[in-house]
Amino acid sequence: MDCHLAACLKSLRRSILVIGYGNPLRSDDGIGPQVAREVAGWGMPDVEAIAVHQLTPELAESLASVNLVIFIDAYPATLEQDLQVCALEPAESGTPSGHWCAPQVLLAITQALYANCPQGWWVMVPGVNFDLGEGLSPVATQGVATALQEIKYLMHSARTEPCTKLG
Repeated sequence: MDCHLAACLKSLRRSILVIGYGNPLRSDDGIGPQVAREVAGWGMPDVEAIAVHQLTPELAESLASVNLVIFIDAYPATLEQDLQVCALEPAESGTPSGHWCAPQVLLAITQALYANCPQGWWVMVPGVNFDLGEGLSPVATQGVATALQEIKYLMHSARTEPCTKLG
């Protein structure tokens, strides 16, 4: 664990939720859960990391009680194999697509149900192998290492105010 980062987080008295999602039985699709397990292993105060197969509306309750949420997922890389990091805002419509939802929709559901939502970031890690299997490709393994550094940065530099109520 990075002691400077842990001290900074403790001084901010904030809570952070890291959600890694994907299917670990589909090779690089398991990037999100792998990153979440590694963040959980840091043992940082006020940081919770969970691994799920997909984002569901039931996660809104957990989001309502944190200041910052970081979503981690894999994306199919082609020639570009860079980590993608996007700030998130709640979607204009909080309607999930079936039993799963995009991060922006999950933020909108949280806003609608709890009149509060955390600051959100989406870390998308490149993957090249989504076939059946449990191992990560070299591209995904490098992406996981880069994502972990980016997550440390996001935790350290995140602003403290939550999203404002929409509409």
